[in-house]
Amino acid sequence: MKRLFFSLCAVGLSCAAFGAGPEVNIVPKPLSVTPGAGTFTVTASTVIGVGKNAELRRSARIFAGEVAPVVGGVMKTAAEGDVRLAVDGSLEAEAYTLAVTPSGVEVRGGTPQGVFHGLQSLRQLVIDGEGVVPAVTVSDKPYFAHRGGMLDPCRHFWTVDEVKEYIDILAIHKLNKFHWHLTDDQGWRIEIKKYPELTRVGSVRGETLIGHHHTSSEYDKTPHGGYYTQKQIREIVKYAADRYITVIPEIELPGHAVAALTSYPWLGCKGEGYEVRRRWGISKEVFCPGKETTFEFLQNVFAEVLELFPSEFIHIGGDECPKDSWKQCPLCQERIRTEGLKDEFELQSYTVRRMEKWLREHGRKIIGWDEILEGGVSPTATVMSWRGAAGGIEAVLSALAIGHGLRYGNPGFAEPIPELGLRPVAETESAAVNSVLSNSFGFGGNCSSLIFAK
Repeated sequence: MKRLFFSLCAVGLSCAAFGAGPEVNIVPKPLSVTPGAGTFTVTASTVIGVGKNAELRRSARIFAGEVAPVVGGVMKTAAEGDVRLAVDGSLEAEAYTLAVTPSGVEVRGGTPQGVFHGLQSLRQLVIDGEGVVPAVTVSDKPYFAHRGGMLDPCRHFWTVDEVKEYIDILAIHKLNKFHWHLTDDQGWRIEIKKYPELTRVGSVRGETLIGHHHTSSEYDKTPHGGYYTQKQIREIVKYAADRYITVIPEIELPGHAVAALTSYPWLGCKGEGYEVRRRWGISKEVFCPGKETTFEFLQNVFAEVLELFPSEFIHIGGDECPKDSWKQCPLCQERIRTEGLKDEFELQSYTVRRMEKWLREHGRKIIGWDEILEGGVSPTATVMSWRGAAGGIEAVLSALAIGHGLRYGNPGFAEPIPELGLRPVAETESAAVNSVLSNSFGFGGNCSSLIFAK
């Protein structure tokens, strides 16, 4: 459920500012909308003017294909046309203006990406009006640099065409990041040539639970599988890039690893008896960080992942990793002693930091779910909170408090506690802050206490 929840939140939070103006069927709502007089009709004979810019021509052809069913055919591109595209260096990179008059349309962007965003707004108007576009002037730019949605094909596989349709949805909403969750307990979905069993074995589960994993024991008795070849992944990455969307792959570690363990049992602590998970929920079977061969495997996997995905960021998961097997594993306990770690939580952080270091040495940065904060986290990691916004907000405020010497007001703390010498802070005030204790209470008993310090 957290995957779907995240995706919906990502779409909602990525919208541009909601400015005032007349109702126009453009999503996200633009910053500025000024209505004009009259309409302009887009037909198959309408020509899109792109000058000599190859990027603009590519965007024009994508736009023409998207609206072709509505306007009766695919529009042609030329140096000049009824719909004029241009790069305007006075605008910010992703900003655009869209001007529709009875005599034509002009789309200007700070970069070709900005022009593409403007075309996506025009696309919505064309489809909504079945080719008849109202005269209007639109000015827009995004509030956030990172605007994304997530897709999880591990639990339920999506075909290449379905993935492309999802990318189209991201594009029309002017999102620029595609978070692709490619490995989990219920299926391994990415071809790794060095480890063919990952897709031969790990991509297929024998059947799937019907209903909630806490209450249901009914299965569909139907095998479920599928994976993406490296050729298909390159095709999808290019398809997204043509729409100015960066694909960020997620390869889960150290938990959510049962599909990998089933393929190569030596990756787990007990070394045998694994099965691609047919149920939902959390498995206690995870990667064994006590074995050097586990890190060799992960590095080899990521080496191929980096060849497929040019993204600056690589998502490594890090969520929902029970420590039961590590507590019983002699190799994990030896790793804790050898590395001077306090406990299994620090063993998880050791695993994350080690992979983060390897990825950083290869020119990439990591993103992890908020559990990577437990036991200490690398300062170069980006944390994505799935257990609620509160943890992320508190982390930001904690860093700001320390960095800028601020003590934030707390409306939930109204009564002083004289025994402890504590008093409520009603309003933000200047203060020397050296450390902050943050208590995060999530659903399902997922709670943590974090200390931020200089």
